[in-house]
Amino acid sequence: MPRSRRTTVEKLRIVATNGNRPIEAQSKLDPRLVDLVRLLARAAARDFVRSEQDNRKRGRLPE
Repeated sequence: MPRSRRTTVEKLRIVATNGNRPIEAQSKLDPRLVDLVRLLARAAARDFVRSEQDNRKRGRLPE
């Protein structure tokens, strides 16, 4: 668990922007985000395969 930096904000300013203008795509994806998505996809695939194998062992049809 990350250590708390013990910082506080006295005032918070929120600025709304026009939703009609297009959002510019980033030229390069964050590699940490790519790694996280890959990790989650692998875990989901592993869980799916495991549940299918369990269903076949019990002789049940997939849900």
